[in-house]
Amino acid sequence: MGIETRTLAGPRPSRRGRARRGLAVSLLLALVATACSNSSTDLVVMADFSFTPAVIQLPADTGGVTLMIDNVAGQPHDFTVEGLPDDVLVHLLLFEYTEGAEAVPYVLPELPAGVYDVYCSLPGHREAGMTATLVVS
Repeated sequence: MGIETRTLAGPRPSRRGRARRGLAVSLLLALVATACSNSSTDLVVMADFSFTPAVIQLPADTGGVTLMIDNVAGQPHDFTVEGLPDDVLVHLLLFEYTEGAEAVPYVLPELPAGVYDVYCSLPGHREAGMTATLVVS
């Protein structure tokens, strides 16, 4: 018993047809990239000295956005946002590590568009690299 193979024969696409197909694929990829880059982050994982993702994306001017925070490190961490206007308060919460615990909701206030630094303010954590970027757009 052998394997049967067939070759599809037909006219070869013209240069114009290949160019159009290439343009269509390029436009589709650009649309997918744009859609992905505008997605909102919903889970932030705190590890030993890192936040994942390192770039947190949230919608601007939308109150009550909830991030799920999951502390998987063996120690407590916090979520501090630097550079917000004085009238915007992000409540400082200490996220304790509990083995087997689920992520907890963290409700943020309405945030103005901008790029902000996020870090853990516990002694030595920021210096150890526990930082991220918050992009609000």
